Amino acid sequence: MSIYGAPVDDLATLNSLDENVILNEIARRYNQDQIYTYIGDILIAVNPYKPLKIYTFEISSSYANLTYRQSLPPHIFAVADKAYSSMKRTGKRQCCVISGESGAGKTETAKYIIGHIISHCSSHKSHLQEKILQVNPLLEAFGNASTAMNDNSSRFGKFVELKFTHDGQIVGANIDQYLLEKSRVVSPGLGEKNFHIFYYIFAGLTEQQLLNLLLSPPEKHRILMNADGRPVYASEEEFNYYQKMFDDLQDIMELVGFTQEDILMIYTMLSAVIQICDVTFDVDTETGGSYIVDEYVLKVVSNLLGIDPVDLATALVSNIAYARGEQILSLKTPSQARDGCDALAKALYSKLFYWIVRQVNTLIAPDEQYTAADGHEVGILDIYGFENFQKNGFEQLCINVTNEQLQYFFNQRIFAWELSEYSQEGVPRAAINFQDNQPVLDLFLRPVGIFALLDEESKFPKASDLSFVNKVISNNGKNPNFLMEKKSKGKTTLFGINHFAGAIWYDATKFLEKNRDSFSPNLSDCMQRSNNGLVSYLFKHEEEDKRPSINGMPMSQKDILLCKPPKITYDKTVSLSRNASKRVRKQINDGRGHIKDNRKRKQAPTVGSAFKASLTDLMEKMLGAEPQFIRCVKPNNLSRHGDFEGPIVQRQLKYTGVLETIRIRRQGFPTRLMYSDFLQRYKFICFPMTERVKVNASHCKLILQACELTDFQLGKTKVFLKYWHTEKLDTRLDYLLKQIVTCQRVYRGQKARQAYKLIRARAWQQSQLASEFLGHIEVFSEMLSRTLGKIDHQDRERHEAKKRQMLYGELRAKTDARQKVIDHQQEPKRKVPPPTMPKRFSYGESPNGSVTDRSQIPVKKSMIEEEILSSLEHELPRLDPEAWVKIYFMEKKCRLMDFNIKSPAVVIDGYKFQYPGRLGFGALHNPLRDEQTSRIRQHIGKGVQLEVDQEGSVWATKLGKNEVFVKGAFEPEKHCLSAEVVKNMGHLEQNKPVKVFDIKEYKVQLALEISKTNATEIDGQRLKNLSVVSLSFVKDAVNDFETPCWICVVVLPALRQNNERIMADAEKLLHVYRTAGQIEKSEMGRSASRKWAKKHPRRSNYEKENEKKEGRRARIEETQKAKQMGYQTRYSWQDTDNGLQVPGHDIDRQGSGRSNASDESVLYDDQTPYTNRGPSVRRSVLRTVSVRNAEAFRQRTLRRITEESDRGIYGNDQYGGRQWAKVNYHQRTSQLDDEY
Repeated sequence: MSIYGAPVDDLATLNSLDENVILNEIARRYNQDQIYTYIGDILIAVNPYKPLKIYTFEISSSYANLTYRQSLPPHIFAVADKAYSSMKRTGKRQCCVISGESGAGKTETAKYIIGHIISHCSSHKSHLQEKILQVNPLLEAFGNASTAMNDNSSRFGKFVELKFTHDGQIVGANIDQYLLEKSRVVSPGLGEKNFHIFYYIFAGLTEQQLLNLLLSPPEKHRILMNADGRPVYASEEEFNYYQKMFDDLQDIMELVGFTQEDILMIYTMLSAVIQICDVTFDVDTETGGSYIVDEYVLKVVSNLLGIDPVDLATALVSNIAYARGEQILSLKTPSQARDGCDALAKALYSKLFYWIVRQVNTLIAPDEQYTAADGHEVGILDIYGFENFQKNGFEQLCINVTNEQLQYFFNQRIFAWELSEYSQEGVPRAAINFQDNQPVLDLFLRPVGIFALLDEESKFPKASDLSFVNKVISNNGKNPNFLMEKKSKGKTTLFGINHFAGAIWYDATKFLEKNRDSFSPNLSDCMQRSNNGLVSYLFKHEEEDKRPSINGMPMSQKDILLCKPPKITYDKTVSLSRNASKRVRKQINDGRGHIKDNRKRKQAPTVGSAFKASLTDLMEKMLGAEPQFIRCVKPNNLSRHGDFEGPIVQRQLKYTGVLETIRIRRQGFPTRLMYSDFLQRYKFICFPMTERVKVNASHCKLILQACELTDFQLGKTKVFLKYWHTEKLDTRLDYLLKQIVTCQRVYRGQKARQAYKLIRARAWQQSQLASEFLGHIEVFSEMLSRTLGKIDHQDRERHEAKKRQMLYGELRAKTDARQKVIDHQQEPKRKVPPPTMPKRFSYGESPNGSVTDRSQIPVKKSMIEEEILSSLEHELPRLDPEAWVKIYFMEKKCRLMDFNIKSPAVVIDGYKFQYPGRLGFGALHNPLRDEQTSRIRQHIGKGVQLEVDQEGSVWATKLGKNEVFVKGAFEPEKHCLSAEVVKNMGHLEQNKPVKVFDIKEYKVQLALEISKTNATEIDGQRLKNLSVVSLSFVKDAVNDFETPCWICVVVLPALRQNNERIMADAEKLLHVYRTAGQIEKSEMGRSASRKWAKKHPRRSNYEKENEKKEGRRARIEETQKAKQMGYQTRYSWQDTDNGLQVPGHDIDRQGSGRSNASDESVLYDDQTPYTNRGPSVRRSVLRTVSVRNAEAFRQRTLRRITEESDRGIYGNDQYGGRQWAKVNYHQRTSQLDDEY
C-alpha cells in the first residue's frame, strides 16, 4: 500500500521497504493514537505516555477467540489471544517475550497480556484470577523504583507462568524473579529514588504506627534523603499518590492471602533496613578499631530484629574470616563497618523480597485437585530494558547483557533457525543479512570473558578494580566489540562494549566489591540467633517448614491497648560498641584471635556466577516454548505524550533489526510444520476423520488448495506457510467443526422432541388406563360381594353332601386299590436291555486314535487383563485399603466403567440401575456398541452375585436363568479356580454358590514362588495374573475381544501381596513342603536323618525278598524284561489311575516335599496339622493336583473332539457350543461304568 493512503496495519505489506518509509508509517499511526503495528506475527508497541480508551473489557472481548487477525486493528490483546489459543490447540508452551529500552512500556504491556488471558478463561478456584492480576502491583511496590529514564522502572526481572488444564481453565501461576538490584537500597543514585515501598509506608502509615516501628520523619533517614537537599515528597500531590498506592497495597496483600501478622513482619523488616543504614562509626583510638557514635540507633535496630544489642554491636565492629581451617578474628575500620551495615541492609531487603515472591507462589500455586496439564502454560517475560546512563556500573552491565541475550534469542528464532531450515528442506531462501550479536555474548560468557575474569579476580584479596580492567584488556583488547581508552591505558577503570543497541562505556569502580557481595559470617550467625521468627528463618541455611512468627518487638498488653511505641532503654554513659571492641582486642592480644575451625563451609557464589545461572535458567524456559515477540519502543526520552522524535525511534528500530524482520516476514515462512503434524491438524478439511491418510506432500497440497492458499512451499519433510496461512486454515477447520455441531444439534433436538412426544403419549395412555382400572375395580367389588355370598351358601350345601357320601367314598377307594394290585400282577414281564455306552477316550486321545496335542486346544490369551493390571499397578496405592475387589465392566475390548467394592456382596445384572450393592450393565453407555452386544446385553437379566468369605475366597451365584460363564476354566494353572469350576467347565448353576477364586490355591502358588532360591526367578507377573477372574454373560468366547458382555474381577488383597495372614500361611506351606535336599542342609535335618538311619539299618534280606512275589528283586527283573521287549516301564511311585502320572519328588523323612513345576496348582487342607503329614498324605495331595489339571485337559480334549467330529454326540446350542459339556452327562456315564 502506498504511504500516501491510509496507515497500514502490517508493515510486511508495504510496497516499498525503506527505513524512512517504515518510520513515517509508525509516526502516522502514533499521531492517530494507533500505537500498535504488526510486522508479520511480531508486534511493535510505541509508548503513548498517556491513558488510551483501548483497554476496556468490551474491546478485550472483541479480540477473544479472534479468527482473522486482519479483521481488527493491531493490538496487544490479539497477541495474548493468539498465545492462549495456540496453547489450547497445540498443547505446546507459549512465551510472550517483551523487549525494549527502559521506559518503553514493557511492564504495562505484560499487565495487559495477563489481564486479557485471565479475564476470558474460567477457574475452579475462587478469586484466583483476581489474585494473579494483583500480583504485579504487589511486586512492583517492592521491586520497582523511579529512575532518570522511567518513573516506574523494573529493577528486577520476572517470568510469570500461567498454568491451565486441557480445556483452558486456569489453575494457578508461578513467578520466577531474576537479579534484584539490591544495591539501590543503600545508594539509589543521583536524581533517582529508592524502591517504592519505602515511600509508601511513610505516606500511608499513621503517626502512631510509625512510632510503633520506631521510625523518624523520612528526611532524617540516609537512604531516603536526596543528595541535592530536596524534600522526600516533591509535592502534596505526590504524597497523596503514594498514600493511595499504600492503601491499594494493603488491600492487595490481604486479597492475595497475606495475614496481618505477615504484613506486620514485613513492615518491621523494612523499618530495620531503613535504620540500619543510619548507624555511623568513628575511630576508636584505644583499640584501633571503630565504635558506634549514636548507639540509640543500635538499640532500635536490635529491638526490631529481635537481637541482643551486645551481639549486634560485636558483629558490626569485628570481622571473622576463615582460612586454612582457622577462624581469624579482627577489628573493622569505620569504612569497613559502614560497608558491613550496608551489606546487612541489602541482605535483609533482598531476602525479604525473595520470601515475598515465594509466599505469593505458594498462595497462587495450583491445587492438588486441579493440576496443570503438560505443555499448557503461557509465560510472560517482563525484564529491565536496555540502559545507558552518564555513569554505568555493575548493575547496568548485567542488565545490558540480559538484553543482549534476548536479542540473540530473537535473532536465532527469526533469522538463523529459519534460514537454516530453508536450506535443509530445499526451499528457496531470501538474501537477508542480519546483525549477529554472538561475538558480543562471547565477550561476556566465554571462559576468558568478562564474567569469568571478574570471578577470578574476586578470589584474590589484594585484587582491585584497576587490576580487573587491565586483565580484561589483556585477554580481550583485540576484540572489535571491546572499547578502551588508549591514552590512559592501564590507569583507568573505564571500558566500553559495542552492544547491539550501540556503544556503552562502563565504570568498573566497585565491580569486585559488588561481585563478591561480602557478608560477614559473624553477622549471619547473629541474624540466625534472632528472636524474630522471620529474620531467623531468612538467614538459616536450612529453611524451616513452619511459617515464621514475629517475636522481635515484645510489648506489654497495656502498651498494646494504649497504642504506645516500644520503649528503648538507652544509657549514654555506657558504650556497647567500645566495650565490644575492647573484648575483641583483648582476645587478639591474648592469642585467641586465631581459632582452629575444621568445619567445611560452603563458599557463597559470586553475583556474576549467580547472574549467569539465572540467565541460563531463563533461556532454558524460553527455548522450550513457542515465542510471541512484542517490541516496545519509546518515542522520546522525556516521557512526554504526543512527542514523536524520529531519530530516537529510528535508532531503536535499527538496532532491533526491524527492516530485516519485515523482509523475512514478507519473503519467509514463519510457520513450518512436519507433514504428519500438518495432516493430523488439518486432515478433516479434505478427508474423513476416520480415514487413514498416507503422510506425503501431495495430500498436504490437496488441503492447501482446498483452502485456496498460494505462496506456500513444500519441503522434503515440512510444509512452509506464511503467517496468515494458519489463520485461514484454522478458520476453515473451525467452520467445518461448527457445521458438524449444527448437524448434531438439529439431530439431537429432533430425537429429544420425538422422545418427549413418546413420553407424553405414554403418560396420557397410562392415565387413561388408570381411570379405567379404577372403574373396573368398583364394578368388580360389587360382583365380588355378591359372589362371596353365593359361595358361602354353596359351601354349606357341599359340606352336607360330603357327609352323606363319606362312607361310599371310603369303600370305593379300597376297591380301586385292590383292583390295581391285581392288574399289576397279571401284566407280562419285559426284559430291559443293558444300556449302551459310547466309547470312552483318554484325555489325550481322539475317536480316530490320534493323540491330541495341547497346542491344538483353544485357550484364552487376554491382553486386556494385562493392560488392566498394568494401569491398576499405578492406581493401587491410592485405592481404599478396605476395598476387596475392583470390577471392570467390559464389552468386547471396550472398558466401560470400573468400581471399587467394599461391601461383602454385590449384584451385577443387566438393569439400568446402579447403587451401592447393585451394579447394572444397562446403565452404561457405549457409543461403539455393535448390534450383537446390544442384543446380548438385553438378556443378562438378574445376572450374578459376587461375595467374599472370611478367608478371602470369592464366590459367585447365578441369580437368573441366563448363562454365566467363568472364563479361563480350560487353563486352571493360570487362575485360582476351584475344582468345581473346572469340572463344570466354567458353567454356573442357578442359585448355587460356586467358588471362583480359591484363596488356598493362591497361597500355595505364592509359597511356590517364594521358595525359589534365586530372586530373579520369581514370576511376580504370574502372581498378579492369578488375582484376576473374568465372568461372561449369556454368550462366551475364548478371545476377550469377541466376548460381548463380561466383567473382569481383580481381587485386591491378592494383587497387593501385603496381607499378613496370606503371607503367614505361605510361610507355613514353605515349611511343610521342603525338599529333602533343603532339610539335609540344616543341622536339625541331618541329626534327624542319622537317628532314623540308626533305628532302621539297611541289611540284606535276600531270602525274604525272593519269597515275595512283588519283592524288590522281582520288580527289577520284570523291569529289565519289559525294557528288552520294548514295553513301557512303570515304577512304584507312578500311578496309572485315570491315565495320570505323578512325577517323582525328593521326599524327606519328615514328610515334606513339593512339585518341581512351580506353575502347577496345589490343593491342601489347612485343617490338617502341618507337622504330621505322612507320605500317603503327600501322594494324595499330588494326585489331587494332577486330577484337577487333568480334568481341565479332558474337557478341552472333548471340546476339540466335538468340534471336529461329524457324529455330533453332544450337540451345539446358540450360545457358543457348550451344551455338550453338561456335567450331569459325565456323572451319568461314571455311574454306568461303576454298575457294569
